Amino acid sequence: MKYIEDVHWILDKPGTTIHNHDEQFRENIAFVHSLGKKCDCVGWSNLRRDDPQAEEILEKVVDFCKENGWTARGLYTREYTDFDTDWFEIDGADFKDNTFGECISVPSQDGGTVKVCSMKAYRELSVTPKSWGRCLYVPERFYYAYRESEMTGLDFCWAKDTGKYAAQQYFEIFGTERIPQVAVAWDLKNQDLRKLGSDGGWLPRLGEVFAQWTLLNLPYCYRKEDMPAGGIAYAYIPRTFSCCGLYQVLIHKDVAQRLLQEKAIPAGALKPVPVLDVIPSGYTMRSTSDCPRPTREYMEQSLLDCEVLKKKKRPIWQVSEKDALKILRKAKADRKEDFGKKLSKVKAEALFETKHAPILPYYLIANGGYLSDEYKLLSVDESVAETKEFYNLLEKEELLEAKPDGFVICTCANGDWVLLLQDGAVIRFSHEAPEITEQWPSLAQFIVDSIND
Repeated sequence: MKYIEDVHWILDKPGTTIHNHDEQFRENIAFVHSLGKKCDCVGWSNLRRDDPQAEEILEKVVDFCKENGWTARGLYTREYTDFDTDWFEIDGADFKDNTFGECISVPSQDGGTVKVCSMKAYRELSVTPKSWGRCLYVPERFYYAYRESEMTGLDFCWAKDTGKYAAQQYFEIFGTERIPQVAVAWDLKNQDLRKLGSDGGWLPRLGEVFAQWTLLNLPYCYRKEDMPAGGIAYAYIPRTFSCCGLYQVLIHKDVAQRLLQEKAIPAGALKPVPVLDVIPSGYTMRSTSDCPRPTREYMEQSLLDCEVLKKKKRPIWQVSEKDALKILRKAKADRKEDFGKKLSKVKAEALFETKHAPILPYYLIANGGYLSDEYKLLSVDESVAETKEFYNLLEKEELLEAKPDGFVICTCANGDWVLLLQDGAVIRFSHEAPEITEQWPSLAQFIVDSIND
């Protein structure tokens, strides 16, 4: 099985204390720069095995440490590629800062207690699975698709929303079908790097260079004989002082396809997991445990409480341009093939004094592209042409009392248009009748809503 390897590394100077570490940082940075590489503010740098200078750099690290009495420390990462699998992990993105509120202890199914947390859900503009520590959360669109499709394999517990604004709700999920064991590579002190590199990997060589490992980050692997026939399953190993622990929820490809079709989960939140006949050398099989969870009574009541909240009228959070630009950048990073290149500097300067000026910050990320299956963001040239065509068609509409004052920025899957108005609002205009069918208070709100569509 093929894989990509890289090492995040730094040099350690003996005798460094809190009083002189700034000096070490300067020396670290200077050494990395002497290699022609970049680093962070303290000297951490990244090196991939396929870098043509990789071996030369490792030799220079060895020589520097010998000459100066320093040591090298690394964080190794391996990513498997080009493998066939029927199973995908729900890969949760990080929550934004200050999303979470109070965490309380509630009765658990094993007779003890377990912590559940409230949140301000409106802060999560990107509607996708999220993770926090061991916990994994999914948005309500996932929950309702799961429930309506009569799937099995999960318990849901609502994360109480204490925010004042309307938002997509989130549910902590707990697998109900446990995978009995997982192949891991955790035991750093006793790890035999030669075994982990017996198939031609980089670790034996790195072991000669780095005196200490902050982490050996290798993907978890599963044995085919341990996996269920389909559906949803999970693996849990509790975290202890000597064990980093894990919690993974895995979805079979058939279920994953249904969730994708329902737009319940974005493709980027599904990460392929190695399920193998033979586990790679150097791994250790670890038994799993039942994942702690609230009592069924508590979880069922939380779902009822969620429905009560959803019936309440709450104000809409006004999305900022900064938030919208961040969401657009992430969408482009996740789906490069769906977006065009950013607008050129020459064309951007020509738009400063035109009606397109308000949308210019977005064009400087992507000059057109698919915000979602429903909305296509038009490039500048497409927008100009489509706006002309739109108003030509409106000339034939005798019953339209007032024309919208704006320009077309998007087209929709069914032929509708989306216009940015002079007052900053955004409207969806029907292709069937001269009427507005949807409206957003700002361009930023539209961009975020359409990407999350």
